[in-house]
Amino acid sequence: MADINITRDSKLINVLAAQANNERLDSNVVAEASAICDELVKDLNPTNRHMIAQTVAYTVDNLQQKSLDFLNQVADVKNIAYGDKAVFRFRTGGIHAFIQAKGGSTTARSYVSDRQVTLDTVEISARPAINIYDLRTGKVNMADLIREANAEMTNAKLLKVEQVLHDAIDDYASPFYATGTGIVKATLDNQLVYFDGLGPVTILGDRSAVAQLNAITGFTGNAGTVVQSDDMMNEMNANGFIGRYNGRAVVAMQNGYLEGTTTPVLNRNWLYILPGGLSADQRNLKVLNEGPVNAFESQNIDDLVYEIRLDQTFGAGFVSGKLPTIGAYKIG
Repeated sequence: MADINITRDSKLINVLAAQANNERLDSNVVAEASAICDELVKDLNPTNRHMIAQTVAYTVDNLQQKSLDFLNQVADVKNIAYGDKAVFRFRTGGIHAFIQAKGGSTTARSYVSDRQVTLDTVEISARPAINIYDLRTGKVNMADLIREANAEMTNAKLLKVEQVLHDAIDDYASPFYATGTGIVKATLDNQLVYFDGLGPVTILGDRSAVAQLNAITGFTGNAGTVVQSDDMMNEMNANGFIGRYNGRAVVAMQNGYLEGTTTPVLNRNWLYILPGGLSADQRNLKVLNEGPVNAFESQNIDDLVYEIRLDQTFGAGFVSGKLPTIGAYKIG
């Protein structure tokens, strides 16, 4: 086989990322990628070990961007080079209009100001270890290894984001934060009416949380005394929840489990109220990716284990002006 050259945008990286996402690929493309991987693992010399680690890191980095793409819709996300500094801005004052008498009136100044903050960061790490024999004989599939590493790093980031969000938002009162036994319709509706004034509202939550909206609309999924449209029936059959609640979009977020447990990654009893049309600076949730996913590898001479350490510097924070621009309802 010709000399192997692996870069972040190599065909191999894109194929492995597609395999990790269980996407359908042409058999010839898969065979070509498998041949390259086989070539790398049959001789674990220092050069090949380094290229294997780089392949895993590049592919996980590729997958991270897709796995966390939804954050671009709800947060102010910045991606910077390692060692650079990112400054997040949040508007604390704005322009005001006044009704006043014609001629001779003095219009008050509107001071436009920004608050600037930086985020503390942490290391998000994963350290897959593989017996060399299992690697050489194909018992450990490269795409499976990448899928698991990506899932673990994604989960760690999501846990950090959720912790930051919950620690901040539950300090507020309604309409920004509310809770109740089940979903109390009057309470949630009051929150939604407020956030309608900031832009088109989306209600986001775990599938089991947004599904509880069905009941407070009187929708049961079965024809009965409540009049239900065909669209509602189709949405319920397709998704398990209604797609709109009183004119607001309803979206279920993906939520997996912590490795080896039945514990969901994200809390299942929170609904987030997200107004659309906000600029990145106006979003309370700030997320920072400092540098790409990096890899370090080693081979243990005693137990014949080859291991890769994956790291990325990550930060998340909550920044607000006088009033937050995100709401939440905790289902008790």
